[in-house]
Amino acid sequence: MGLAQAQVSPVPLASVLCTQELNLRPARPPDFQALINALITLAGTLANSPERILQQLVKTALELCSAHSSGISLLEEEHGRKIFRWHGVAGRYASHLWGTTPREFSPCGTVLDTDAIQLMSDLDRHFTYFAEVEPHIVEALLVPFHVRGKAVGTVWVISHDQTRRFDAEDARVMTALGEFAAGAYQA
Repeated sequence: MGLAQAQVSPVPLASVLCTQELNLRPARPPDFQALINALITLAGTLANSPERILQQLVKTALELCSAHSSGISLLEEEHGRKIFRWHGVAGRYASHLWGTTPREFSPCGTVLDTDAIQLMSDLDRHFTYFAEVEPHIVEALLVPFHVRGKAVGTVWVISHDQTRRFDAEDARVMTALGEFAAGAYQA
């Protein structure tokens, strides 16, 4: 994913936001043991290879949420513009590691603007530059990533087909993972 220019969207942002669906869909039961095991693995990565914590985070999110792709995007400045850079990516989008999206017109920017979890469906209808990225994003669940109390990025999982829809349990897992990694990242 390369840096896309901000553009006028053919459809409003509200047409791709479906966060309210998280609590309307039947949720899978919590697997507390899987989350505990994942946090232990993340703690081990932090102790033994702290430079790998973000990549381990996205790999863990991919597995726990049965997603097709996952990543972490952090806000940076490049050539005088604010961008999100993908510091960790797993799954089908793994080849896009270090890719960027613009701050002013991106799903991650929407999450930072609201400082809240967001679920988006077929987001390329609004963020049209994603239409060029394969495989297609059917659904994306994005959680704010905080450093010292300020949202500076997002942790996200993606579904590339209709077989996987995210629910409230995915939101809970992603929030827990993001909070753990943020604490580790700023330590």
